[in-house]
Amino acid sequence: MFVAIILSLMGLFLIYLEFFLPGSIFAIGGSVLLFSSLFFLIAEKIKVIHFILYILVLGLLVFMVVKFALKKLKANKDIYLSSDQEGYKASSFKKELIGKSGIALTDLRPTGKIFINDKSYFAITKESYIEKGKKIQVMTGQGSNLIVQEFKKKYINEN
Repeated sequence: MFVAIILSLMGLFLIYLEFFLPGSIFAIGGSVLLFSSLFFLIAEKIKVIHFILYILVLGLLVFMVVKFALKKLKANKDIYLSSDQEGYKASSFKKELIGKSGIALTDLRPTGKIFINDKSYFAITKESYIEKGKKIQVMTGQGSNLIVQEFKKKYINEN
């Protein structure tokens, strides 16, 4: 019985991890461990009523783990979305920033953060790379990101 409980706890933990490290391997491993715990109980020849009770408790625990993981995932998503881009909708960018210049807060390879008018924004460059600290200019936007290029001075020929 002890081995079955340990296998069940490990399986529940792997299922929980699947929500944060996707790739199906943790879910498959967790499911295999849960089913293995059932086979260990069958091998120990426990009473049928105890086996059914174990299955019901295990099902309830799986439901609770999934519900808890989804709640944590939603909380993390809400924190992430509201942290840097206050007031942004998922599919819009600030159109009034087009043509404005600013500074690259991070290296843009091709994504990173920029600084315009005392605020930071996520940005994408069509160029291969813009170094941190370089002056940039907003060209357009895509989704919630601004599309920028390195600011280039136009030289006037004074002849």
